[in-house]
Amino acid sequence: MSETMRRFKINDHGIIERWERICLEEGPEGLAIERRGRKSSSRSARLSKAVEEDLIAENQRLRWKTNT
Repeated sequence: MSETMRRFKINDHGIIERWERICLEEGPEGLAIERRGRKSSSRSARLSKAVEEDLIAENQRLRWKTNT
């Protein structure tokens, strides 16, 4: 580990441990995946067209109801 830290000029052994875990779990190609930043949330999934249309209709109905 110390040789790898020295070679890549890394001061945090946790990074090397993370690389090792990724390599063991996913193989060397797992190291090529960009992992910086926050993970995307599951809420980014698109709604089906039917659900989207139902929600739009409900929204319009509620707006009409509050305006009358």
